[in-house]
Amino acid sequence: MGLFDKTIELLGRGAILGWLRHSLVASNLANAETPGFVPKDIDFSAELKKLMDGFRLLKTHPHHFGQGGFELVTFIERGEISNPDGNYVNLEEEVVKLSESYLNYISLLRILQKKLDQLKYAIQEGGR
Repeated sequence: MGLFDKTIELLGRGAILGWLRHSLVASNLANAETPGFVPKDIDFSAELKKLMDGFRLLKTHPHHFGQGGFELVTFIERGEISNPDGNYVNLEEEVVKLSESYLNYISLLRILQKKLDQLKYAIQEGGR
């Protein structure tokens, strides 16, 4: 086992996933007036569950979990009600999703920071 445990790696990947979702939703908002634009999203909970399920497996080969990429992330094109210009962005819905994605991202980063603080404390106390 290396210096960092699976929890730290999972939190880091979860934070990257959270940032990816936040970026997608921000892009949807930025294109709210682009004719024909179809908003994109990911199911954060489902994708995080896939990450967690993957970490239950025994890593017997360096390429089993990829190189930190998210090749398996399923992107969703959303659009139920089209605006007159063919744009499917619902501003209210996107603002709620933006807030939600920000909170998910920040929460994962804060938990990751706490884990790293614990590691730092253990290292510092071990040198005394």
